[in-house]
Amino acid sequence: MLLARLMGYRTLDACVLSTAAGTGLEGLQAVLGGRPPTERLLRDLGPVLGLHAADLFVLAGQPVPDDLTPVTRNPHWSVSRLVYNTMVMPVENRRLLLDTIRAQPLGSREGRGGTDRPYHRYEPGFGAVLLELTHSRNLTWTCTAKALCAVTGGRIYLAASTIGGIGRGTIEVTPELVAGFAGLLGIPARDLAALGGVRLPDDLPPLHPRAAAVAAVIWEARRLTTAQLEDIHVTSRHLAGR
Repeated sequence: MLLARLMGYRTLDACVLSTAAGTGLEGLQAVLGGRPPTERLLRDLGPVLGLHAADLFVLAGQPVPDDLTPVTRNPHWSVSRLVYNTMVMPVENRRLLLDTIRAQPLGSREGRGGTDRPYHRYEPGFGAVLLELTHSRNLTWTCTAKALCAVTGGRIYLAASTIGGIGRGTIEVTPELVAGFAGLLGIPARDLAALGGVRLPDDLPPLHPRAAAVAAVIWEARRLTTAQLEDIHVTSRHLAGR
């Protein structure tokens, strides 16, 4: 259903999409008709749709394969300090920071990656999808709250428990929240709104000018081990002139 919504918003034809993804039209049409997508299809569709493959697994309601999950699920792993430093450093240093993160060797996995806590269990709904997308970036409720505050320039300032309520469906997913989550996820706001069937008004306040840089750092940092993240934090402090 979510794929159909996105294709409808983008006016994507199934034949064109299947050709671009190098997959069979019949298989794609079957998925649009309700059949669960295969792992191969989700991996192939990611680059064509401009979405991370891991995000497509979340949108499809399927477990994210181990090789697409964050490297660690250490409860003390937090990208929040890195986000703060990214917000205050010059643009040329943000590019250097991303290059430094990407240059880190892939370390040994510290358990199955991603947040995996008993209270990270949600009832089906768009709020749950948003939270699963943040968990795919190794963001806890607290990290998500801080990232939302950063990318919205402080307009969305929520408690960690409120973030949990979004996932559990007790907090309404408003257009402003959709735009904020889109900023920290690095997904176009109207694409994300289309996935959730949410209408975005034309007069929503813009995101912080550095939102795209924050989203990129959050995504790239998910491949860092706890020790690597600490080293990168030291580097980011230097690049931020702190």
